[in-house]
Amino acid sequence: MELTEILTPELVLLPLEADSKKDAIVQLVDILVQNGKLSESAEAKAAVFRREELMTTGVGKGVALPHGKYAHIEDVLISFGISKNGVNFDAIDGQPVHIFVLLLTPEKYPSKHLKLLSKFSRMLNIAECRQELLAATSAQEIVNILIQYDQIP
Repeated sequence: MELTEILTPELVLLPLEADSKKDAIVQLVDILVQNGKLSESAEAKAAVFRREELMTTGVGKGVALPHGKYAHIEDVLISFGISKNGVNFDAIDGQPVHIFVLLLTPEKYPSKHLKLLSKFSRMLNIAECRQELLAATSAQEIVNILIQYDQIP
């Protein structure tokens, strides 16, 4: 699955202006609704909040990968956000989160879910990728950076 098929500039929040974990998740789901990817947001938000209750998706190094399985979609949905100020997301390293990737995947595609989480974890573990994303000044630039780093084996 190519990132260009599922992540477009319209699904990037730059800046993401959230002051809490809940607010960040709400904004990341709402942008999917605003762009016609989801017809409603309450159940999708609940799926992400349920997953967050199990264990934080703040993976460290200023990155969070909130995600959930959601039955009412046909394919994977992604939204992305950059918070200049950082958000307390209960990250495993205790640091504020600046880079957010929200994933919603249909329950019928568990392997897609794991592949995408792995893909974003790999890319965002690269310090240069994180630095470039934080310095980006447009949604298109963010998409281009992610596509570039997705090509690295």
